[in-house]
Amino acid sequence: MTGEKIHVTPWADKSDSDPLHALCSYLGAFPPSLAKYFIKYFTDENDLVFDPFSGRGTTILESRLLNRNSIGSDLNPIALALCKAKSHKLNKKDIIERINELESDYDYALYLPEAQSESDEIHLIFHQATLAQLCYLKDTLLISKNAIDEFLIGAILGIMHGGERKDGTSGYLSISMPNTFSMSPEYVRRFVQTKELNRVKRNVFDILKEKVERVFSKHKSPKKESYILECDAKEISKSEKLKKHIGKVDLILTSPPYLGIVNYAKQNWIRSWFLDSDPIEISEKLDDDLNINQWVQFSKKTLFEFKKMLKPDGVAVFVIGDVARSKNSVIPLARDFSLMVKENKLFKNVWVFSDYIEGVDKTTRIWGETRGKATATDRIVILSDINPFENNNRINGKSVLTYKLIQESTRHFMGSLINET
Repeated sequence: MTGEKIHVTPWADKSDSDPLHALCSYLGAFPPSLAKYFIKYFTDENDLVFDPFSGRGTTILESRLLNRNSIGSDLNPIALALCKAKSHKLNKKDIIERINELESDYDYALYLPEAQSESDEIHLIFHQATLAQLCYLKDTLLISKNAIDEFLIGAILGIMHGGERKDGTSGYLSISMPNTFSMSPEYVRRFVQTKELNRVKRNVFDILKEKVERVFSKHKSPKKESYILECDAKEISKSEKLKKHIGKVDLILTSPPYLGIVNYAKQNWIRSWFLDSDPIEISEKLDDDLNINQWVQFSKKTLFEFKKMLKPDGVAVFVIGDVARSKNSVIPLARDFSLMVKENKLFKNVWVFSDYIEGVDKTTRIWGETRGKATATDRIVILSDINPFENNNRINGKSVLTYKLIQESTRHFMGSLINET
């Protein structure tokens, strides 16, 4: 917004991010450094952190790394697969052994007919030999509840498609594609024809082992594990699996679905293929294609549910990006969200911190069809019935996100909506 002050936030430095965060690209993800900061700022070790729109698992992984208990829920099978991949205590040796075991049991002749029967759209993307390996891994891993197998599903999703290196090698299984998100089948077909691309035989087992080596180069899996479940955010309190956690959550840290920008299911149809999920059916379940009024009503419903999960002194942190309606018009969703909270008296206190994202590194912005709609500004909306900044010494005075700065940012962004606690 014009005239806003740009602050260097405590989470601006992303250099120490755990490599497991990069297991697979995901639309609209916020930086791990942001999750790390607020988990450290608002909770203590062994506290309970909940992310009801868990996405690629940023909140749950950072919670594990910081020795917090954590729960993640989502409706998108891809999000659930990625969160499960990041929720277990694992070691590289056992994972590599499992990949070798899978490779030794693989029979090309047995899975070639299955590969040949796949759709033309899938054949555009993968060499027949690669596709046969993927069919085998689908059939083997998707029925498993083993922690290593759940990790491997997430790792495979991360190597499904992407660009070749300059020397022609690749860390991905597909033809050389412009990015790691699923362009539409029609786009892929035109892209292949225009670029005159040939499908290259990629060995899934080799590339998967390379991926594991990269991820575990610096990752040391923490002992704590996360609990991941499929759940509609509008009906959290009705979940039998979550009932025991009602009123016991210390921190909710999440990012709600984007406003009609990102269709998480349709724009991940290739990964959905591996998970045997129908993108159209999944899209109908997700609330990711709403107009502004629908989005506010959706937020209201979910917030009523989230409030039930929190302790009386709990804190909820929402990362809500601005949306560009046009070159000269921006929708500050966080303002509508905050006004809704105030009008419905859902929380006594509402604060908003405006976070300018340097380098425009939001993953949504590299998606050609929606370029420019997700802006370079995120709003961090903090809700609580107490003042969680008062006498908060958890980060030992190193925080630049002081209560005074939070008040200043809220006053500038919200005008007359100012908290007095």
